[in-house]
Amino acid sequence: MADGEGLTLVTGGTGFIGGRLVAALVRDGHRVRCLVRASADTDALAALGVELSVGDLTDPASLARAVEGSRHVLHCAAMVTDWALPSEVRRVNVDGTRVLLECSAAARVERFVHISSPDVYGHPGGRGVEETRRPESFRNWYAQTKLGAEVEVRRVAATRGLPTVILRPATVYGPGSREVVLEIARAIRGRHMVLIGGGRAVAGLCFVDNLVDAAVRAMVEPAAVGAVLNVADGTEVSWRELVDDLADGLGCPRVRWSLPYRMAVPLAVGLEHGYRSLRRMTGLRTRPLLSRQAVQVMGIDQSFSNRRARELLAWEPRVGYAEGLAATLDWLRAVGV
Repeated sequence: MADGEGLTLVTGGTGFIGGRLVAALVRDGHRVRCLVRASADTDALAALGVELSVGDLTDPASLARAVEGSRHVLHCAAMVTDWALPSEVRRVNVDGTRVLLECSAAARVERFVHISSPDVYGHPGGRGVEETRRPESFRNWYAQTKLGAEVEVRRVAATRGLPTVILRPATVYGPGSREVVLEIARAIRGRHMVLIGGGRAVAGLCFVDNLVDAAVRAMVEPAAVGAVLNVADGTEVSWRELVDDLADGLGCPRVRWSLPYRMAVPLAVGLEHGYRSLRRMTGLRTRPLLSRQAVQVMGIDQSFSNRRARELLAWEPRVGYAEGLAATLDWLRAVGV
């Protein structure tokens, strides 16, 4: 599927998912431009030979420059947090996405692929949640802003005729997953990892390369235009199983500690409010030890149907759990966990 004539803009290219996506696009012969912050570490992108466009989602002029001449836009960038100030999260995830969409429409982009999150369902639990499920409630700002960004995608698609696809990947893991896998592995090694509800909830995993495959298909598949698609491996691996497998693979004792869900939620709320107050007063950037988002993801089943993605994208998760776990453990050992 190489595209020697068009240019693909990737936001979030210095991150876990975006970086893996850029590498795959370059390998397949695509011309790639990445929107990068001036302070970002771009060594890996420079080594791939991609074009760098300095800017960020809070700078409209930089977005217009980045989109100019692009045939496709793959929007991976977001502020992934539920404890930062709500105005900060909204400014990046909603307002930034709105401007990027408008710039893309003005530049006559042929396909805009937006990476969203199944958090937009409001963590309903249950098995095989499908894209038609409407959220019943929200308990964190991150989820609200991801839904707000989706509203903007639909609005610009309807009013400006921009061809869009929304992907909702489950918990993405694999080599390079610093904010999920590396944090868990370090907590296991330090013996301060805590499960929620005994780790019985389905983890809802998506190996990063499976998501990359789906994103590339969404970029070119005609049937995908206008679609909203869950992207998940379709396994029923629990958090207990994943954490035990990581511990065994790293030669660490298995995790013994667990908090009941009903106890973990108010604890997380208190920590978030405390950290927000400290951030306002001191500029603190350290993350709280526990957040509502983490409690909800680890304490409520994250089981999402991938049926529509299979049908519309002609896509299959090609990396299974055993292979994905092995690759992840190899990476963890390589970075010295």
